Amino acid sequence: MKLRSASSTRQGISLQNLSTQDVPPNSAENNNSATSKALRNPLVLDVVFAQLNNSDLKAARLVCREWADVGASLLGKRAFLDINKIFQLKGTTLHLATPVHDKLTRSLIIRDRFHPSVPAKRTDDVITQIFTELSFNLSQVTREIKFYTTLKKLAIAFLDGLRTLKATQIQQISLYVYSTNWNVNNAQIQAIVKLPIQKNLTSLKFEIPSNIRKWGRGVHTFQPVLQVWIDSAPNLTSLDVTASFCPSLEGCKNLKVLKFCYENCNHMSCRNFDIVDCTVTTMLTPVKDSLTELEFSFDVRRSGDQIRNIDVPIMSNLISLTVNPGYVYIQEFFDEKHFPKLRNLTLRDQYYVFVELSTHLNFWKQYRRVESFVLQTSGNYRINLQDVERIVHLFPAVKKLDVTVSVNSNLATAVMIPFRRWDLEEARLVVRNVCVATELARVLRYVANWKGGKRVNFENTYIKQDALSACCQDIILYSRGLQ
Repeated sequence: MKLRSASSTRQGISLQNLSTQDVPPNSAENNNSATSKALRNPLVLDVVFAQLNNSDLKAARLVCREWADVGASLLGKRAFLDINKIFQLKGTTLHLATPVHDKLTRSLIIRDRFHPSVPAKRTDDVITQIFTELSFNLSQVTREIKFYTTLKKLAIAFLDGLRTLKATQIQQISLYVYSTNWNVNNAQIQAIVKLPIQKNLTSLKFEIPSNIRKWGRGVHTFQPVLQVWIDSAPNLTSLDVTASFCPSLEGCKNLKVLKFCYENCNHMSCRNFDIVDCTVTTMLTPVKDSLTELEFSFDVRRSGDQIRNIDVPIMSNLISLTVNPGYVYIQEFFDEKHFPKLRNLTLRDQYYVFVELSTHLNFWKQYRRVESFVLQTSGNYRINLQDVERIVHLFPAVKKLDVTVSVNSNLATAVMIPFRRWDLEEARLVVRNVCVATELARVLRYVANWKGGKRVNFENTYIKQDALSACCQDIILYSRGLQ
């Protein structure tokens, strides 16, 4: 990698070579010893360095050139290099402020805030210029990039830089949007020049953090940015999108994993968006035969919408499905016809509101092929007996169970009973907010009657030591069958 550094003209970037010429005269014999040779052998160093944490690994790289090279390779796989910290502007010229080993550029983070020498009005130019300065590394070495931005123009600058490279070895790109622009409007959603085909790009992540989704503005204008990336990646196998819009997946013939979370943007152009028709009909149909794992959820600030009479696709090869039940319900979709190969089902409370679980369960028809069932709840939601009874009835063939619940003293015992009807091979239960020691013992007692291997974790317990001591014998007794 050739760059202009602050202390020299264009030169190869590497760690300072720590020569052994200045050590005592007998060092030649030491360097030729079996131990010395072994400690410079890359195969040996790979094993040794793998045991070190990142801090110790950085220190080890200072010992000698061989350790620097091998350590850089491992560190480049473990950690992300923050590009913003190594570039500065001197006048109009971009300089590398500190030498960096090529292998450390395997995983990069790029933000839209640089050294104070880079004025805000030059940020987009600098982002694009980085791709020119690091052209060799970004084309040949880099495998993953995380890009954090607040403005669409900076995301476009990133695309402009990537466009100059044409072919790359980049496999994964993540874009995190922190937009708080209140002045954008629908007219700003416009097409962007296509990227060259990125044949090695297999994983894309587009995320708008929850606080920005709730209070931010203008996130919908980033839709063409994501779409350009998707269209440039014909070999895309994994797509993770959290946004206020739906991408087109027409070109994603090899997509295996789709994680999609829709949450309405507060901008007026996002109102009355037909989310269900978009996600189920438009977005899922092109990938209905390739997907093996699907995760989708909605948080659109409205309740109880029941969608009927839509042409939902048959997900012919889907094995794993994760759903966040809430706000929007899709009828005539959750059944064996539309998920003929489904084996793993997860119902997850993502938004600390799970009041619609019973309603969602009513849209499922009995499914006899689900073998793994996961129920994850958050906050202080109390699962009730009727929900558990319904789950056991809908999915009678479950062999693996993983449940996270928060229960009160009146329900703790009751909700454990129905699960024993399953012919389980493996079970894990996480119980939150237990405040009574006798309740803890009762949970263990009923879980002990479940079939198969069992594990129980108690989180956020509020039990005094003397109360726990009084139930200690029961806790030991009912824990004997647990793993």
